[in-house]
Amino acid sequence: MLSRIDHHPCDIYAIARTCGVKLHDSGRQPGHCYCKPTLRAIGRRHGEAHLAMVLKVINSTGNGLELHAATLQAVSYLILIEVIPIGSALFEAFDRIDLGHVRRMARAMPGLTSNNMVALLYPMLAGTAIFEKVAA
Repeated sequence: MLSRIDHHPCDIYAIARTCGVKLHDSGRQPGHCYCKPTLRAIGRRHGEAHLAMVLKVINSTGNGLELHAATLQAVSYLILIEVIPIGSALFEAFDRIDLGHVRRMARAMPGLTSNNMVALLYPMLAGTAIFEKVAA
């Protein structure tokens, strides 16, 4: 899902602070993240601005407990492919989604949890119109 080339320098601690996220090694509280390697990988591959957007989308939409590696990777990918353009509509859409429930469903499916989360979240974000037949 994520490219293997690291292009960007990334200070995950500074980005996390600006997004209201605290980095820790153990425990679980809203707004606290324990996936430093995942944050570093996303930031190095796609830049600090992208990583900041991922953290803001998750943390500011009532999903602060869901700063898990799979969730970070899935949201990163969905932002990259611009299912919804970055703006208030993106945040409103994530406000309506319980990422914890989506992650638990994705974990129960075969395959990578992050990929399964993308598959579950995409139609929620894109709307049901993607499944409608086009009139001939």
